[in-house]
Amino acid sequence: MECKELALKKVKIEGNILGKFGIFEINQTFKNNTWKALEVDYTFPVIETASIVDFEARINNKVLKGICKEKGEALKEYQENIVKGNSAYLMQEETENTFKISLGRILPGEEVFIKIKYIDTFEIVDNKIKVMIPTLVTPRYASKVTSKLHYKKVDYTVDFSINIDKSINKKSVYSHSHNIRVIDDEKIEVLNYDMSKDFKLEIELKNELNSNGTYSVTRDKNKLVCLSFMPEILNKYSDEEKEYLFIIDISGSMSGSKLDQTKNAVIQCLHQLDEGDKFNIIPFNHNFTAMSVNSMEYNETNLKEATKYVNSLEATGGTEILNPIVFSLYEKNSNKTILLFTDGQVGNECQIIQYVRENIEKNRLFAFGIDSNVNAFFIKEISNVGNGKAELIQPGEKIDDAIIRTFARIQTPMLENLKIDYGRNNVLDEIKENENLFNYEFYNIFVKLEDIVDDIKLTGNILEQKYEWLIKKEDLQESKIDLELVFAKLEMDRLEKYIRNSRDFEKIDNYRKMIIDISLKYNIISKYTSFIIINTREDKSFDVPIYQDTTLSDKFLKLGAFPDMSKACVNASQIRRTSHVNYSYNLSSGSDLDIPCFLRKNSINDDFELNELKNQILEYYEKFIKEENKDILTYLLFALYYVGKKYFDINDLISFLTKNYEQIKNNDVYMKLIILIYRSLQNNEDKLKEQLLNLLSDDYKKVVYSKMNITVDLDAINQNEIKQILKNDKVRENINKIIWYLYENE
Repeated sequence: MECKELALKKVKIEGNILGKFGIFEINQTFKNNTWKALEVDYTFPVIETASIVDFEARINNKVLKGICKEKGEALKEYQENIVKGNSAYLMQEETENTFKISLGRILPGEEVFIKIKYIDTFEIVDNKIKVMIPTLVTPRYASKVTSKLHYKKVDYTVDFSINIDKSINKKSVYSHSHNIRVIDDEKIEVLNYDMSKDFKLEIELKNELNSNGTYSVTRDKNKLVCLSFMPEILNKYSDEEKEYLFIIDISGSMSGSKLDQTKNAVIQCLHQLDEGDKFNIIPFNHNFTAMSVNSMEYNETNLKEATKYVNSLEATGGTEILNPIVFSLYEKNSNKTILLFTDGQVGNECQIIQYVRENIEKNRLFAFGIDSNVNAFFIKEISNVGNGKAELIQPGEKIDDAIIRTFARIQTPMLENLKIDYGRNNVLDEIKENENLFNYEFYNIFVKLEDIVDDIKLTGNILEQKYEWLIKKEDLQESKIDLELVFAKLEMDRLEKYIRNSRDFEKIDNYRKMIIDISLKYNIISKYTSFIIINTREDKSFDVPIYQDTTLSDKFLKLGAFPDMSKACVNASQIRRTSHVNYSYNLSSGSDLDIPCFLRKNSINDDFELNELKNQILEYYEKFIKEENKDILTYLLFALYYVGKKYFDINDLISFLTKNYEQIKNNDVYMKLIILIYRSLQNNEDKLKEQLLNLLSDDYKKVVYSKMNITVDLDAINQNEIKQILKNDKVRENINKIIWYLYENE
């Protein structure tokens, strides 16, 4: 009997929506139908905005509560109790929105019921409360977490039961992701659904929302206040020219309808641009390229070319977002609008987010997450630190509204000199939930006050005009949510930012201890703590349990959306050297996605003819190198083909190029060939690399720093033409074509 699908039997998610906040319970039922004791792992997502406040297990009518402990201590206690014949249940954070439960020792025939409780904070946009409940962790490129997970057809299903508080004056309730059943106008129900897509619920409100606030009393009798300012901004940016960069994920996970939807979205966005604007299209997978090294003028001709270019894109390979971001943010003091289209399935989220945080300056980044299962944490956070805001769009959902909202945000000027005037209120602590303010969208602040004794104002300047928004003290309503628990989660998130910004290991360790202290005080899970439950058994069992990793649903694997993950790519040394391939990129074997690999080959089958051709080229080169006035293109091609050879002196090439700099600086082909020569040099040739780099224009330095793939437009030649050239003794007349052919095909 197979164990793989026998442990997890059912998932039920129940929730109560209370305006801006919601309280949810994830209930998981595990049963051992085998004749051996099991140890079971189950990896699942929780929305990144959640504060996980409770972990509970029920076995044979015995209810056991989880306690937060330091991660290493909890794991040790878990293992020790399994060895001692007891059962133990562990919950730990894998990434910012991925968690793993370990159930140590489920005896034959035994059922274990797990309950996880969390508080969520909702976005309210366009007068709609937006609720998102993720259900499945899908593969992420180069992720240590998802590389261990297994996907296939499963028998377990999920039920959703969501209550909407009577105080919410709702107009309509609908879901783009699931067929919902509305009971008594208050309860939303979905039964026996495959765990293959995120649950997305939208509650449209009857009344227009204004600035408001709620509070709860803290454990030390202070007031924890959530302020939600609704800005009405009259100013808009003038019709000055803007620059738009469209970064498009064309990795294997974007195949099928996801890429079709993305293409449609990008083309719709292009139609929002105005004459005089500039734009560029930057597709990426495990490498990236661009429609142009420089942004192009927006006009009817370029729009047609861009539409054709976007429609030609195909999905394949892995997901490397960082380099196209480096390319987009290369210029300092720029004012670009970057639109990123992706499912966000990457393993290095924090590295990318940190790069954007440190380099965004006055630019703005708006991410569109397109899929039924997106990495919402990454997509929201990269937008947040990028002075923008994210949109999450599921298959079949109309994308028009998201595009209109995004371009309305682009037109919203950034608020400067933001200040919060608390009047006579004594402020003990404050955390801003948002980094960016947009027109008619809530700007949220959590503040701890000794007491509420005065009104609170938000002020700031927009395009040199002063704005002010007021929340009166008497309008603050007592919350049904323990806001102190939400604030504790935000405190831990804030301390994580201190850790990211520090290079001092002692300080980092102290910040980590502060997070642990908060986690233990409020019994809220963190990156450095885990929930642990010990079930001390009277019927102790000392047999070693069989390990079982819970298989996850593979229903998302539609139309080859993910390539065969069992295949490994050859390593970087096996990649064919072409101008289209960034051969400095280090491909690792066994990655999550099957990356296309290029093998080196000779295209001329007759070794005698090939050797004769090489000998003639070498003879010509020996004469060419002595000439005083050399052809620039030929010299660059010789350098590219012979780089690394003992008889080629690259220092002479650099001197020659320096003397002829005026002729090379504005020639795209010359610039690209210099980059290929640069990339051909060894890592220990830094001085030569620096000299070559100094010969590049700023636009092409950006290509080098971001490791962008380039295409060199030179005349192609085929085998038959090569043979004819040899036969007619026309090597010299066709030297450029021949060298390029050999470089491309060897």
